[in-house]
Amino acid sequence: MARAFPNAPRRALTLIEDPVKRLHKLRNRIAHHEGIWDQNLAGRRDDMHNLLAYLDHDAAAWVASASRIDTVLSQRP
Repeated sequence: MARAFPNAPRRALTLIEDPVKRLHKLRNRIAHHEGIWDQNLAGRRDDMHNLLAYLDHDAAAWVASASRIDTVLSQRP
């Protein structure tokens, strides 16, 4: 696990496992055309960004700069 996520601040399995489980649950809801309006989408965005940063800081910065998630979330009713 340490080699897969070299930038992780600590080596606890839950640091990776918990956000992956949350993202998997969100992915399944979307794939099954279930509503996601009651989900913590900002939290899932943070999960994605953190996991990517644990993999590669440059990739995380690039994704953050190209992402429209914050714009979409700011328009959420």
